[in-house]
Amino acid sequence: MTPTVTDDFVNFSAFSVDPCETIQIKRYKSSKTGLTAVHADIEGPLVSGFLALATKVFLGSEKYPYKGALDSLAPRAYAPGTNAWTDVDHTCYTITTAGSDGFLQLLPVYVDHILYPTLTNEGFYTEVHHIDQDGQDAGIVVYCEMQARENSMTDIMQRRLQHLMYPKESGYQNEAGGLMENLRTLKIESIRDYHRQFYTPDNLVIVITGKLDQVHLLSTLEQIDKSILDKNHNMTRNIKPWIPAPMIPDLLHNHTETVYFPGHELEDMAEITVTWLGPHWNAFLEIQAIHMLNAYLSETPIAPLKKVFVERNDPYCTELDFRIQEKSRIAITASFQNVPLAKADAIVPKLISTLHTILNSLEIDMDRMAALIRKEKLKFLDEYETRATYMVALPAITACLYGDLGSDDFVDALQQAKYLDVLVDFTMQDWLHLLKKTYIDSAYIALIGKPSLAMSERLIQEENARVEAQRAYLGEEGLQILAAQLDHANRINEAQIPSRVMEGFPIPDVSSISSIEVLTAVNPYCHLLDSATKLPKNPVQTHVSRDGPPSDIPFFIQYDDISSAFVSISVYMNTSNMPSHLRPYGRMYMDTIFASPICLDDGSLIPHDDVVQKLDLDIISYDASLGYQGAFREYIVVTIKVEAKKYSAGVNWLRYLMWNIQFTHDRLVVAINKTLNDIPQAKRSGKLVTDWTIRAINTDITKSTEASCSYLYQDTFLPKVLGKMRKDPSQVIQDMNEFRSILCRGENLRVHVMGDILRLKQPKSVFRSWKLRQKKLKAIPPVVRSKDAFGLFGQRPGQCTTVVALPATESSFSIHSAKGPSDFDSPEIPPLLVLMEMLHAMEGVYTRLVRGLGLSYKCWLSNLTESGLISLCIMRSSNILGAFEHVKNATHQLATGEMQFDTYALEGAKSSVIFDIADCENTREVAAAQSFINKVLRQSKRQKCQFFKAVQNVTMQDVTEILLKYILPIFDPRTSNHVIVTSCAKSQEVAQSFYLMGHPAQVIKVEDVYARNIFQQ
Repeated sequence: MTPTVTDDFVNFSAFSVDPCETIQIKRYKSSKTGLTAVHADIEGPLVSGFLALATKVFLGSEKYPYKGALDSLAPRAYAPGTNAWTDVDHTCYTITTAGSDGFLQLLPVYVDHILYPTLTNEGFYTEVHHIDQDGQDAGIVVYCEMQARENSMTDIMQRRLQHLMYPKESGYQNEAGGLMENLRTLKIESIRDYHRQFYTPDNLVIVITGKLDQVHLLSTLEQIDKSILDKNHNMTRNIKPWIPAPMIPDLLHNHTETVYFPGHELEDMAEITVTWLGPHWNAFLEIQAIHMLNAYLSETPIAPLKKVFVERNDPYCTELDFRIQEKSRIAITASFQNVPLAKADAIVPKLISTLHTILNSLEIDMDRMAALIRKEKLKFLDEYETRATYMVALPAITACLYGDLGSDDFVDALQQAKYLDVLVDFTMQDWLHLLKKTYIDSAYIALIGKPSLAMSERLIQEENARVEAQRAYLGEEGLQILAAQLDHANRINEAQIPSRVMEGFPIPDVSSISSIEVLTAVNPYCHLLDSATKLPKNPVQTHVSRDGPPSDIPFFIQYDDISSAFVSISVYMNTSNMPSHLRPYGRMYMDTIFASPICLDDGSLIPHDDVVQKLDLDIISYDASLGYQGAFREYIVVTIKVEAKKYSAGVNWLRYLMWNIQFTHDRLVVAINKTLNDIPQAKRSGKLVTDWTIRAINTDITKSTEASCSYLYQDTFLPKVLGKMRKDPSQVIQDMNEFRSILCRGENLRVHVMGDILRLKQPKSVFRSWKLRQKKLKAIPPVVRSKDAFGLFGQRPGQCTTVVALPATESSFSIHSAKGPSDFDSPEIPPLLVLMEMLHAMEGVYTRLVRGLGLSYKCWLSNLTESGLISLCIMRSSNILGAFEHVKNATHQLATGEMQFDTYALEGAKSSVIFDIADCENTREVAAAQSFINKVLRQSKRQKCQFFKAVQNVTMQDVTEILLKYILPIFDPRTSNHVIVTSCAKSQEVAQSFYLMGHPAQVIKVEDVYARNIFQQ
């Protein structure tokens, strides 16, 4: 490709990445500094930037030498803050704004922080590592994160794999986040040297996705380029660290090894990974072929490996999948999750034996492979509609790491869908050859991860002994000196950002934020039931209303019209009238609905294998879950997505799935065993256990399907069901049929259809096949919400503090809940959201305290209007008591006027709330889903423009009143509930500390949450 030159930037030929050619890619490279930018023109209100390089940069820069300057300015650009991820070959810093004006204004500031950070001693001391006044090691970002991760099963196994697979000189053996032992001895000089070597303009690529004016973009890039040249008059080009891509030699022989991770006395599940080296990063056709071979082997219940390992009465694991790690040479890993310890050592031989059997049988189901390729093509189209940002950014980063911006490799890396057209012509011999080359003839590394109680106890003892020795070595005087050093570092870091900096960064006009138009229609039957239900006046409603008589379809349907090649149909099924003894069957129902036999109208039976295969032919994706994005979880939601031309088939499939599936002994036992084997690993997550426990406190288990389906309750319920299945499965099958019969009554259904509705010939009448299953509705029942299933502690929070002792964690996690507004149109919502941003934003009061003092990795407030609760969440804390006390004290000081909000906090918080609203509608599909949530489930009458205006009108007096009414009660034991999940070693100490603060805390094990029935009043 012949590039063109505009002033100082080389402009390479533009190209499209998606098959519909709607997403154009443009590339720019500075001829003077080597700075590189890639822009993908993607529709939507958000603009995202991915700045790929490699350390901590958010503590100020040469031009903005103030800690938090970047995150204080970000909200003024309609951005929620900055973030980053680190891999062994790059670090990527990210920013997303609502609208392009703020993005272009913030980008030069971001680049300045990356290339010219201050890297002060004080910033290192607080953010990376220090020792606090109690002799404990901490570090706001780096040390806290690794404390939570280093001894996790995933990290232990990944580190071991890297050491076995890659040569030392490749750099791939490194731990991206650093090991705690090394962090404790790391010096700021090492970081400065590292930055000097790698953080250079010609080693930086900026990937931008979203709607941007190219003239304005080039102007901004030239501004950045000039700023770089002003600081570096004699630019010298550096050799990129991964170009040429390092050679990774073949593995010489198979290697199997047992790796241990900390466990507890009840843990009996293993994790197994088997990894092969594959082709080089730019062998795009072969890599796509491996993707499809992996899908053939492992996706859906009828895949060969799934049938051998998962879909059986005595499963070897609950899940297996393949993942590909893209380095200079790809690594392909087969992962087996939740393996019973008794079967752990059998997994690898059985996997290799099964692969040999497939090869020796000389048989690949070519019809199924063709269906998978066809489905993969549609998935590409779908993902370009729903997650185009990452479809572009991730391959672009890899291509820039290992290749040249102007090369064919760069274009090919972003156009991977085209290789599926080649794979269509692969013969059976081609697939068998690929199987042999990739998995049979190549050596592998197999790691068998097993939990170890002894290791858990040893790590606790070693850490306690190390800290005690450290305290003894430092002595009281030394600890006081360290406390003073930390206090000094915090004072330096907290230096006020001058008003001229903030005022020199004006907030763009909210009108610059684009939005996605969604036109809504409803089934006219709703108007017949309730004359107050006004039918919209638009072309979509006209189209729907013309499709048959108003009384034709006797249940609720909302249609949302967007430009799309697909149609999604979601059925929201109300469970509020479900008898309490049937509620826990909800998880079994969701786990079996897409993998059970179906009885056709003529009485013939389709086996479950054929059901799965036929679903793959007609449906792109399907799912059964509770609620939508964490809310309205008393609904079971069944969703399918089809090509627009298969809309009628999709509606028919839902009819069969909802009313015609046959619950069988074998399929139910498979589902039960899968869940039971999933639970031990899930119970290792401190965050999940915290969420489950607060739910158990708040809800009445006899009224809540969400609580009944949680893993903690299922852990006590499913063994009983399994016992029944062994003695008399007919009773369980009868219960499942009764559950389904109640769930699928017409009054319990709310249907949502989204897609290009105007192109559907029969948007409404296709549902006539459902009519036979429905009685005539007399009224549409009210929407059910989480608060409707609350027990005593949920209805009147207070006097409930629970500490859960969890052996699998070294960090602490907590949730603290109190009453909040429950009306979605409440005038208190805008000031509440603004206040929350002022408190928990990246440079908000809570975050500066908790992260600034190294007490916790993250602290935020959550407004759960649907349940009428507000929660304070603290995650990955090294000192949970200190984090809670500091937040509590700051809240009281704000309430009494002892502490004042930053002058510019209110403006920035308003902008952050506006970003959140735009983010809720960032793609056409999400915007359509939000339309249904707002109009049907939230029953909100407020328009987005009205909400924007309400947010912009919030005053400091408004947020102070909200703080007194809703935030202060979170810290009052009489009006709040508390869950703290911490290590066994710290549990009694934490409980005693909360007791001294007036919170009567009890210590329990995770198994006690439902087994002892301690929260059901």
